[in-house]
Amino acid sequence: MRFAFLFLTLLGTGAATAESAGPTVPEEDPILKAGWYPVSERGGLRLYNRAVPGAAVPAALVTVRIEVPPARLFSVITDYDRFAEFVPYVVRSRVVHREDGLRRVSQHMRFPGPLADRHYDIESRDSYTSFPQEHWRVEWHLVPERDLPASGEAGITPTAFTGYWELAPVTGGAATEAIYSLHFDPGGALPAWLVTFAMNRYLPKVIDAVRTRAIGPDGITSSPGNPATSVSGR
Repeated sequence: MRFAFLFLTLLGTGAATAESAGPTVPEEDPILKAGWYPVSERGGLRLYNRAVPGAAVPAALVTVRIEVPPARLFSVITDYDRFAEFVPYVVRSRVVHREDGLRRVSQHMRFPGPLADRHYDIESRDSYTSFPQEHWRVEWHLVPERDLPASGEAGITPTAFTGYWELAPVTGGAATEAIYSLHFDPGGALPAWLVTFAMNRYLPKVIDAVRTRAIGPDGITSSPGNPATSVSGR
């Protein structure tokens, strides 16, 4: 129980405030039609959960408007080599392989206190379409541990880590309607209810960190054209 209390404290502290207990979601919301159910809402950010077949921990999803163009936001969320500078609890992130639209990324997460570190590789694929409207997508999945070289790092590999971003322009391209979804089970002895609670706290923190990065001087601006192409060669 001591570990449970620490996990709640570490991933709950600093999360977005003023969440409503009962978010108001239009019945025609396509997110609801896809099987998601609302969890909370604050400042234009809506958080949903959905059961994952065969998994004890549900997936989480956030919808939010961010006041930067999609290409700029895209360049931030795919800047894996600098994730440790702004993504909460990521202390190392490095692209170890890349080809057109595909990256393999080695990452390490560290939590304060006695919780074990998590180290893992993901494969991330991005795409861009301009018809019938502009749309950016970045999706990733955990690389099976059997395919990983021996790292020599202390820590454990998560049980599950998949997710995606979807970006679409609004207000004439000056802002972005973003969807961020994550299914993360860190493994270990943590109960599912605790992981779910922590994940629902963590997603808004990631959104806040990405927004701050994108609107600040460290945000990266993609060159004109297909952003998936212009960034992948970095």
